[in-house]
Parts: sequence; structure tokens; C-alpha cells
Amino acid sequence: MPPTKRELRAAAVVLMVVFAVTGCARGAVTPVLTAKEASDQMQSLVGDTMDVAGGDWTSMSDGPSPDECTTPRGSTGVSFSWDQTADGVVDPRAVMKRVDRAWRDKGLVTTRQSVERGDGKILHRVGSQGAVVDEIMFAATTSGMTIEVDSLCGSGNVDDYYDDID
Repeated sequence: MPPTKRELRAAAVVLMVVFAVTGCARGAVTPVLTAKEASDQMQSLVGDTMDVAGGDWTSMSDGPSPDECTTPRGSTGVSFSWDQTADGVVDPRAVMKRVDRAWRDKGLVTTRQSVERGDGKILHRVGSQGAVVDEIMFAATTSGMTIEVDSLCGSGNVDDYYDDID
């Protein structure tokens, strides 16, 4: 005897629950970048941000700094941090808005904030997290601009990204 409509619907519901719980549903598997892809993606966003903001930027380190992390699938991987500084600008609020628009044009969800610092200067910040980088923050005042960024966690071994000390 063939299954009834009710039995077919019940079986479909059971399968949907199994797929949801086990992650077998289409699109449920989180792709993991390689550490190089995560670094390249982060460096591209930082370069684009520097171009949009303008100014002469200086890296606070000798390139992106690798750190051990846990990938979305739970294995050990590599993430990178990379901070930049530049001189201040005449209209930091306008620069923050340009960076915000550029990031949103790339599909990033942003948060903006303007706060008065202890020295009376207004610090204009825009940040984003979880899209092409784990977290990025751009800040500007009349005395300086900064970019602080952490890449996504990519698969790889952190030891492969340190120079030999020998």
C-alpha cells in the first residue's frame, strides 16, 4: 500500500529537521577560506579604505601579523591583524562618511559613531564585522586617522607565517 499524504508530509518534516540539525541542508555548510585568502581579502579592504580616506598611511607593523584562531568548522587556523595610521584631516566627519559609503557599497554592515574625546576633539568612527573581515574600525580626527583590522580565520598553520629566526 502506498504512503498517505499525511505520512509523506511527516517524512518530509523529519528530513527537514535532520538536515537542519546535521547541517546537510543546502547552504548550511560554512565555507572556510585559506589563511592566504583571509589575509588577501583583509589587505584588499584595508587598501581600498586607505584610498577612499586619502592621506599617507603607515603600517604599525611589518605587514599583517598572524595569530592562531579557530575556523568556523572548529579546526585550528590563522587570522591576521594589521593596523595603519595617517595624519589627520580637515573634515574627519566627511572622510568617515566616505569610508562608510564605500564599505556599504561592498555589502558590509556598518556602525558609525562620533564622540568627543578628553582633549575636546571629535573622534569619528565607522566599523564593521563578520563579512570580508572579522572586524575593522576606521577612526578620524583632525590630528590623525587609524585603521584597525582583524581578518577572518582561514585554514592553515600559524607557524607557516612566521619568518625563521635562525
